[in-house]
This record gives sequence, C-alpha cells and structure tokens, in this order.
Amino acid sequence: MPAWSQSNDVRSWMVQGISLRGVSVLLVLLALLISELRFSWLEILAGHYLAVTNAHRPESGAVWEQGRLKQAATQTLEQMVTQQLTERREAREATSLTELVDGLDSGQGTMISAEQFKGLYAKIPESVSRALFSPMFMLRILAEKSWDRVYVEKENGQVGIYLLDSNNNVLSYTTANGQQLTATVAGRHFVKGRLEDHAEFEGRIYPADRFFMALDTLSTETQAGVILRTDALLTAEGRPLRVGISDEVKADLIRIGVEMETPQGTTILLMEGKEWAVWQVRKLLEPRLPKRSYDKTFSKQRLYREP
Repeated sequence: MPAWSQSNDVRSWMVQGISLRGVSVLLVLLALLISELRFSWLEILAGHYLAVTNAHRPESGAVWEQGRLKQAATQTLEQMVTQQLTERREAREATSLTELVDGLDSGQGTMISAEQFKGLYAKIPESVSRALFSPMFMLRILAEKSWDRVYVEKENGQVGIYLLDSNNNVLSYTTANGQQLTATVAGRHFVKGRLEDHAEFEGRIYPADRFFMALDTLSTETQAGVILRTDALLTAEGRPLRVGISDEVKADLIRIGVEMETPQGTTILLMEGKEWAVWQVRKLLEPRLPKRSYDKTFSKQRLYREP
C-alpha cells in the first residue's frame, strides 16, 4: 500500500485528507489560528523573548538613543521634584529664619507665604529686623492685600529676601548675613470681638491700610513710639482689617486695638503706644484735629535734626 503522502490521483488525495489524521491536523491549525487572533500569544511570546534577550543585544540606533535620553530626563525630573517638595516641607516646618536658611544649600532658594514670614521675622531681635524691612511697610502692604509670598535665597553666605505680590512682582528686597538671624520669643494679647464692641475706640477707628500708610510716612522714632511691640503684631495670625485708638491716656500711653481677620473669626490685638507718637498719626488721618502742646516741641525737634 502506498504512503498517505503519496497520492496518485485527486480522489485518493481527498480520501486520505478526510481521514482522521488529516482532520486532526486541520483542527490543530485552526485552533492555533483562532487562539492567535483572540489572545495574540505569538506577539506576547516575541515580546517576552525580546525583553529577556535585551541585555545581550547591542545598544545602538536612533530609537534606542531617544528612549535612553527620555528615561534619563524622567529620572532627573523626578529627583528635582522630590528635592523641591522636601525643601518646601522643611521650609514650612521651620520655626525661625535661621533654621530656614540653614536648610538651604548655597545658590538655592525657597518660597514661603507672607503669613509664615511675618511670624519668623518677628522672632528676630528688633535691632536686626528693622534693618531688614520696616515693620510699618510690611503691615502696610499686608493691609493693602498686595503682599502674598516671600522668596528666600542663599548665596555665598548672604541671604536675599524678596517680598512678592501674587504675580511675583518684587515689593521690596534686602540682604542680610545669615549669622544675624538669631531667634527670640515674642508675646501678644488678644480679645474676642470687633472694635465697635469697645467704647474706648468709638469715633477713632480707621482702615488698617490707611493707618499703616500714614505711619509709614513718619520717622522711625515715631513709628517705634506708636507700635512698641511690632513683634507681637507681626506674629499675630491673620490680616489686619482696622485700627482703633483709645481715648484714655495712662502714664503717657494710649491703647491701640488692631482688628485681625483670622480663620477662627475676628479678634482684636491690644497694644500700647506713646501719646505724642500716636497723635502724629491721628493728625495725618484727621487733619482737622486741634493742635496740642507737644506739637510745637515735636516740630522743633524735627527742624533741629534735619540739616
């Protein structure tokens, strides 16, 4: 009998093809084709093979080079993002300007909120803090809602501090030696409510931006006489809304109330200022106020000091 693969005519070939062996081969081929169309196992096997043998193939070609550069750039970007997030977290957790600056490498900087900076600023000794920025200027731009953030950078042992608005425009800039930013402690005294709730401020309540703008035009000596504790005001949470001046004088001191807008509600920070200095601010806010005896003395002092 001749072999199955050696058919002599078409009829014999068809008879042998419909046999069990031929049908089995056809079904196996059909099953392989359907499984490939459904599961793409040939592509998967080829992919696994290429992945396993990838390390042994030559690393060359434009496509490989582009992939390598993309991978390297992604890793570098991830490292930069991680480093920036770490620096921002450390900056937010800093309890003093010294700690914040010490966390920066030379040539690096960090951005913090105006709220955080004024708290750190108030912990610096007053003799140093006034040399950085005028407290009245800071309170003025805070009341005007123009001050939004602060950028601090470290370069060759010097610290640069930029007061910025929401569009990153520089409102003021200064430099300082990192060793000068020494920490200290500041206190404060709050009461709940609004200025209208206290009769002593009736008729002498002014918008905070107007008050601090007027105060910013006076001499440093007068500013220090009006706000004896700028550290307490700058470390206070929130934004100043209005300022009230008491009508009671005790030992040449007048009580000043600063109404603050805080997340917990409206509170009043109570401070004291020297009567003669507070009167100079009131004259700018209310030009029609009658003159007092020390107005002449104050004018003579200014004429004597000015060249």
